[in-house]
Amino acid sequence: EGTQLSVQRTSSIKPGKISKIFITHSHGDHSFGLPGLLCLMGTDRDRSDPPVEIYGPEGLRMWLRVAIRYSVSRVVPPYRVHELMDVPMAPEWVEGHRKNGRFYYQLRRDPDNPKNKFFEWTNQGLAGEDANSWISRAPMMNLGSSRDFGEQDGGRDIYPRYDHPKCSGGAPIWEVEVEDDVCVHAAPMSHSVPCVGYVVTEQDKPGRLKPENVLPVIDRNRQGLIDAGIRNPMKVMAMVKSLPVGGSYSFPDGTIINQEDVVEPPRRGRKIAICGDTANCRALASLAQDADVLIHEATNTFLPGVDKDGDLRGASRDAKIHGHSTPHMAGEFARRINAKKLILNHFSARYKGDQSIDSMTIMTRIEKQAMKAAQLPEDCVAASWDFMVLPLSNKT
Repeated sequence: EGTQLSVQRTSSIKPGKISKIFITHSHGDHSFGLPGLLCLMGTDRDRSDPPVEIYGPEGLRMWLRVAIRYSVSRVVPPYRVHELMDVPMAPEWVEGHRKNGRFYYQLRRDPDNPKNKFFEWTNQGLAGEDANSWISRAPMMNLGSSRDFGEQDGGRDIYPRYDHPKCSGGAPIWEVEVEDDVCVHAAPMSHSVPCVGYVVTEQDKPGRLKPENVLPVIDRNRQGLIDAGIRNPMKVMAMVKSLPVGGSYSFPDGTIINQEDVVEPPRRGRKIAICGDTANCRALASLAQDADVLIHEATNTFLPGVDKDGDLRGASRDAKIHGHSTPHMAGEFARRINAKKLILNHFSARYKGDQSIDSMTIMTRIEKQAMKAAQLPEDCVAASWDFMVLPLSNKT
C-alpha cells in the first residue's frame, strides 16, 4: 500500500513509463496502493498515451472504479482492467461452519504431509457461493465505466483453462497476456482469499551470427554473387542467419556453409515466477519450471535466540494457517522447480528490515534457511529490500 510513496523515492522506476500492473489478490497490502499509484502516473503521462493495462482477480474492475470515482481522481491516466475470472480456493482451505464466505486452512488437508489424503482442485470459493461477497455483488452494481475517470473500453474477462498442458494437480491456468516475445500466465495460490501467482516467460531468441566465419567467404565470392543476381552481396549475411537448423548455403566457388558452423545456438528466453501470498505454490510448478528467478514470500520463521518459544515446525504450521510461507518452504519450492535464483519478500513486520546490524543479521539468517532448503549458493538467494535492482542476464 506504500507503492505511490516508494516509487517517488527511486530513480529505477519512472511512473509515466509503467505500462502494466499485476495484482495477485484483494488484501489491502496488495491493492490499496493502486489508486494512488495511478494518480501519480497520471501526472507524468499524456492523455493520448496507450492505456495502462491492469490485471487481477475478479472484482478488481469495479473496486477500482469505485475508489477512483469516490475520490474524484480525474488525474488518473487512461487504463483498462482485465479480470482473472473464477479463481478457486485451494482444496486445503475449507469454508467455516458459519458459511459466511470465510475460509480456514485445514492441517488434515495439508498437501505437504504425505500421510494426508490428496485433494484435487475444485471450483470452491467462486462468485455466487457467498451472496454477500464483493465478487458476487460487484456485477450487480449500477456504476458504468467513464472515460472522464480514465477507464477505457476493452477490458477482458479472462477465464481459466483446466486442460492447459502446464496444469498441475488439477489446478487451472490463465493465459493472461501475450505481447511481442513475452507471455504471462497465472495459476492459483493457497491463501485465505482467491489469489494468483504469475509467470512471465520470454520466447527463445535466435542464435547470433558469427560474422568472422562468413565475411571472408562473401568477400572472395563478391563478383560471383553479383553475377548470380545478388546486387548487394552483404545481404547473404541475413540469408545465412535465417537458415533452418541443419540447413546450408552454397557459394559460387563451391564453398558450403552449414548453419551450425556460423550461427550460435538459440538463446533461451528468461523466465520469472512471482508468487502471491501463499502457503503452497504447487499449482505454479509446471509453469515455473527452470525459472531464472523465483520471487517467493517468506512471511515468518523461527530463529533461535530471536524467538523465545517454539520451533521451525511450529512456525511453518502457523504460517500455513494464515496462508503464508517460511524461508524453508520458499527454498523447497525453488529446488522443486529448479529455480536459478530465489528472491524472498513479504516479511513479517516483526523483522524491522532496517540497516542496523541486528536487522541485517536476522535477514542473513533468513537467507541461509532458504539457501539450505533450495540447495542454492549464497549469491543466488537474497532477502529483498526496498528499491532492490536485480540484473537478469539474457545470455544462454
